[in-house]
Amino acid sequence: MLYARRGLIQAFGGIASTTVFISCARQPMQNMNLSFWQNIKSEELYQQVAADENCEFVLKIMRALLPDPVWTAPIIEAVESKRIETRCFVSWLARELQPKTYLEVGVRRGFSMAMVAARSPEAEIYGLDLWVPIYADAPNPGPRFVQSEMRKIGYNKTVHLINGDSHRTLPAFFRDERASTRDRLKLRWNAKTRPASFELILIDGDHTLLGAYQDLLDTMPHCTIGGAVVFDDISPDALKREEGEVDPHGWGDLLGVWHAIQQRFPTFRYFEYLLDLPGVGVAVRMK
Repeated sequence: MLYARRGLIQAFGGIASTTVFISCARQPMQNMNLSFWQNIKSEELYQQVAADENCEFVLKIMRALLPDPVWTAPIIEAVESKRIETRCFVSWLARELQPKTYLEVGVRRGFSMAMVAARSPEAEIYGLDLWVPIYADAPNPGPRFVQSEMRKIGYNKTVHLINGDSHRTLPAFFRDERASTRDRLKLRWNAKTRPASFELILIDGDHTLLGAYQDLLDTMPHCTIGGAVVFDDISPDALKREEGEVDPHGWGDLLGVWHAIQQRFPTFRYFEYLLDLPGVGVAVRMK
């Protein structure tokens, strides 16, 4: 682990605008060839994600970011207690994969994005969000705030942040025929250059059953072989479903959505971590 010094470095506690945390870069896919994913057992993967180095790294990044009045403290408390959650998986995958491209659907304040930005400072990062002013009972400051947070932890490239409903922006982003001409033109203006595939993807946006399923449908074909898709909040106890929510397929919760996706995309190897809330799914494309 290398902590690069640019002015003041503040590793624990407090917040400094010049704080920089940069993980030692590994050769891409050094430890993550397909045989690794074919052979590793789920329990072994979770042990690696829960290792001290990874959890300590997540804590340092979380403490470097401006605190969210609702969510920062619970995340830090969970990781300190070795209850691994989404940021732990994203941090570990970013360290091991060293992705050149990262896509995040559902950015909010950029907690998860910061893990990739710090682990893989040369990655091209794309984020999609509606940036609803108040979301999950907490302020949602918007794209400029997210960009400033990424600079705080040492990511000096431009983060490509796209505002809009993912069910419109994703088809336009990937040049799908379903996208309207207006949405395609908007994306062409806001993201003139954009990759056709990504080495690491996080889906943490629309949490309705049909909405989450659609986000996975729109992104998983664009995951590279050997790349990974992370899906948040799959524990049946993580979210309270809205009364009257449409569930025509009987999925019941996001874990049911995750199982349905496994039938749709059989060329991935799937993991589901349910020991701690909110529950995390990981899919690695094998072919």
